[in-house]
Amino acid sequence: MKEYNDYLSNLKTLISFKSMQTEAKENMPFGEENFKALNFTLELAKSWGFDTVNYDNYAGEISIGKGEEVGIMGHLDVVPPSSGWNSDPFTLTVKDGKLIARGIEDDKGPTLLCIYALKELKDKGVQFNRKIRLFLGCNEETGWKDLEYLSSKTTMPEYGFSPDGDFPVMYAEKGVYHLVFHLPEFKSFSSLQGGTVINAVCADASVVSEIDIDDNLINKYGLTVNGKVISSKGITAHGSCPQNGVNAFLTLFSYMKDMGENFGDFIDCAFLDKQKIFNLKTEQGLTTLSPNLIKKTDGGYDLYCDVRLPAPLNIQTLVPLLDKFGFSYTLTEKHPPMMVEKEGWLVTALSNAYASVTGKMKEPKSMGGSTFARAFKKGCAFGICEGDYSGGAHKANEYITEDWIKKAYQIYYNAIFNIVK
Repeated sequence: MKEYNDYLSNLKTLISFKSMQTEAKENMPFGEENFKALNFTLELAKSWGFDTVNYDNYAGEISIGKGEEVGIMGHLDVVPPSSGWNSDPFTLTVKDGKLIARGIEDDKGPTLLCIYALKELKDKGVQFNRKIRLFLGCNEETGWKDLEYLSSKTTMPEYGFSPDGDFPVMYAEKGVYHLVFHLPEFKSFSSLQGGTVINAVCADASVVSEIDIDDNLINKYGLTVNGKVISSKGITAHGSCPQNGVNAFLTLFSYMKDMGENFGDFIDCAFLDKQKIFNLKTEQGLTTLSPNLIKKTDGGYDLYCDVRLPAPLNIQTLVPLLDKFGFSYTLTEKHPPMMVEKEGWLVTALSNAYASVTGKMKEPKSMGGSTFARAFKKGCAFGICEGDYSGGAHKANEYITEDWIKKAYQIYYNAIFNIVK
């Protein structure tokens, strides 16, 4: 990567924007920090001679070339930093050969790599026989209102990729569903709290006990006590891979059940998979269900769960199993399962780019995460994750190794070259 130091400098600035969704302000639909991140990136691209469009600060576009359109869809918003960081999440830290920061992997780092790849191709005078339209989202993590607005203002390309998944190339994505269990008020506990977003495993949960605390049970479940507040610690992970985390709700709910609260079979069903939901699998992989966020309601609590369902399964596959959990619920489809032809030109172009840099020709894969590849009728998630070279999306100490980010840049460069030539 010829402009690596320049990339790091601009990446440092982009990382510094705390672009989590906050309260909307005038002309800032997702908050001031998202506004700053978007406009910084668009101004940078504009200074390099690209055509740019700002879609009313919901999203942005950087484009070059003529002819058939192919899209690249990244995002500049991030999830809130969880506990456990060893450095400031919004300061790009270089340590032991790693670049560490919130958004370095998901998705500021790879999105900026793609812009730099476009810049190098442009600077070299490469003729673009297809038009590349690179979109910048600002609400991927918490609602996709950016994509909804973008789609209302312009026609999206049929084909495209998002640099927000795994290499070599993700040709399919599971369906994403939001499941909300409606829990009643508790007899002996109040002020139940936990989780940050629906698509991240809950790492911190707490509840206030209105009765005497049982120290033996506290020790049994590894909980902590401060006055009347009982707290549970877990390990966060992406909601599509709950097996990679430890859900803080499990031990807290188990304590509450042992103290007389009526959870019925809910704990066994929601956390210990009594109904064998995780056994529902297809070529795309396993079904997953992860209770990640609690919110107070007038009559009790709503427990929000992230559900990922592989094609060709559908909602009706889940309903008879969810009915056995013992609580009323609401199930909403956010994104249906998606697949692109394995042998098609787009998957081939991306796979060949990966192989040209790594020397490995790997089979396209399916993923549980839902990415902005869905912005396109036929979209693929394409990197940046690869083994131990990168990791920690939605976790503490999110990172990419310096060696890998340079290789990933070359993969993106080759992929775009394959597409436009």
